[in-house]
Amino acid sequence: MKLKLLSLLLLVSIMLLPLSVRAEIDDSTLFMDAFTAYQRKDYLLSVEKLNKLTQLFPDSPLRDVSLLMLSRSHQRSGDNDAAARTVNLFFSEFSGNSIAASVEDELINLGKRQKSGEKLLQNRQQRLAAQKVRADQLALERAAVEKLERERLARERADRERIERERAEAERREQQRLAALKAERDAVKFDFEPIVQQPVVAAGAKAVLPFTLANRSIHTEEFVLAALTPSGAEAAVATAHGEPQPVRTVKLKSKEMFRGTVSFAVPAGLVDGSRMNVTIKASSVKFNDIEQKQVIQSVVSAPLLRVVSRMEKPQVKPGEQISYKVSLLNAGSQEAREVDLRIALPARLKLLNAGDGGCWVENEQVAACRVSNVLQGTMTERTLTVMVRDGGEEAKVRATVDLVQTVLQLKQSFQSSPFAIVKP
Repeated sequence: MKLKLLSLLLLVSIMLLPLSVRAEIDDSTLFMDAFTAYQRKDYLLSVEKLNKLTQLFPDSPLRDVSLLMLSRSHQRSGDNDAAARTVNLFFSEFSGNSIAASVEDELINLGKRQKSGEKLLQNRQQRLAAQKVRADQLALERAAVEKLERERLARERADRERIERERAEAERREQQRLAALKAERDAVKFDFEPIVQQPVVAAGAKAVLPFTLANRSIHTEEFVLAALTPSGAEAAVATAHGEPQPVRTVKLKSKEMFRGTVSFAVPAGLVDGSRMNVTIKASSVKFNDIEQKQVIQSVVSAPLLRVVSRMEKPQVKPGEQISYKVSLLNAGSQEAREVDLRIALPARLKLLNAGDGGCWVENEQVAACRVSNVLQGTMTERTLTVMVRDGGEEAKVRATVDLVQTVLQLKQSFQSSPFAIVKP
């Protein structure tokens, strides 16, 4: 009775522990497994659990009650020798323990008989009864395991069948979705109208190029528009006959056309007659990987200036005054405006007069000119008066003319035709 009360109190105290603590106390779990087996008279299983507890946890605070329950389990399973040995071990370790008073007289007598040297025989009837309980329990456990396995296999089979049905349904829906998506993609048709005439753009100016996008689809479609120039200049797309605000998307009905423009700044340094490609891209809003491109190749119109400078004659003598002529030609297809010339004479020449036509003397070696404009296909000339200095040695020299196109912010340098300074 005392053992039952003690065991009940122990069971309640263990169950009140937090789950995290209970999960860490393995000796408590083993003890409760043994206690449960003892309660249902499965003494052999109780012995197995308690032996494991005493082996793995020799210092467990449950050792006193474990040894006492182990001796009782041995005795009730017919093993009198083990029961006596265990109860003697209990008394040797816990003689002053309060639960020692609960030990049954039968166990105490077994212990005394063993100490006296008597060989204790097994209680055959109790042993067979304990073995039958263990066998019946194992049979129940096997039956339970087999039932759980059958239920698991049935669940797995049901899950497989359900998964197969769901997969088949998902595949069917995906095939339908892909077919509908393909049909929708195939229905998106659009292109750019061909460019009939190659446009001309002016260097250093803003260019506006027209284009036409046509929706060939049977449905209304929306498109994203973008433009790219090779120079990296920002390009803007707008409507051809509307507000100049940039247009990023356009929605077109079936067979409708969008007439737009792409504008950008033409770099000032492009050579007259060179080609500049602008790419316009239209992509479907629904399917951004469906796109069409149109490359507009434009011809650049720009001034093409050259400077030819020379002495009036190829040979001059020291002390001689002579004319120095500078010719400015525009071989391009566009008028040149605000042209500055800086004429640097060699050291053997002294500048006497810069003449007229917008030229002036900066110092004895340098003249500067401002030419307001030079029409395409024309030439303008300026004449300087110079004197040959006496340097003592014959020499062949050149002058340098720096040309700056202020509007286009371009600078070029030209060497004059060589002339010889000879001795008198």
